[in-house]
Amino acid sequence: MRKGGSKQKGAANERLVCRQLSLWVTNGKREDIFWRSAMSGGRATVAKRKGVHLAAQSGDISSIDKQGHPLTEDFYIETKHVRDIALDRFILTGTGPLMRYWQTACREARSYRKRPLLIIKQNLLPMILLCRRGTVQALTGGKLKVNKSAAIVHQSGCEIWLFDTVLAVPFNYQPVAVSSML
Repeated sequence: MRKGGSKQKGAANERLVCRQLSLWVTNGKREDIFWRSAMSGGRATVAKRKGVHLAAQSGDISSIDKQGHPLTEDFYIETKHVRDIALDRFILTGTGPLMRYWQTACREARSYRKRPLLIIKQNLLPMILLCRRGTVQALTGGKLKVNKSAAIVHQSGCEIWLFDTVLAVPFNYQPVAVSSML
């Protein structure tokens, strides 16, 4: 990616995540269930400042088909593609850019009464998923559990998973009451 191309890199990452999530929730049948939220969630942010609650447009990813509603109604999905997330600092000291991205995602998710999902990619490394503990088990109907092959890390109230590991297990989410999620 050329220098100064961070917006293009972020937009390309959002499109990729939309396609991957669409294929995941439809068991490989459709790639058009999710798409980028208006202004990458900025429409919801601007409206929130005016006292208008646009939860369906919150976060970077929106559902444009009813098959995706269970995911986007309960989860605030934020995506990033950055040069360096400083994963080592996040794991060892709970600081750094990844911690700031996670805290922002949590704060925004809470304001929309949703759970945070942060899907982030650092240059030259695989994409990872940050979520609250137990979220991946809920999304996979308990089929993906913590084990040696899952390579999961616990830090600051969240789990870190390789995104491809999660996508390799069928989507099997049963929505739960919002109050039990926050």
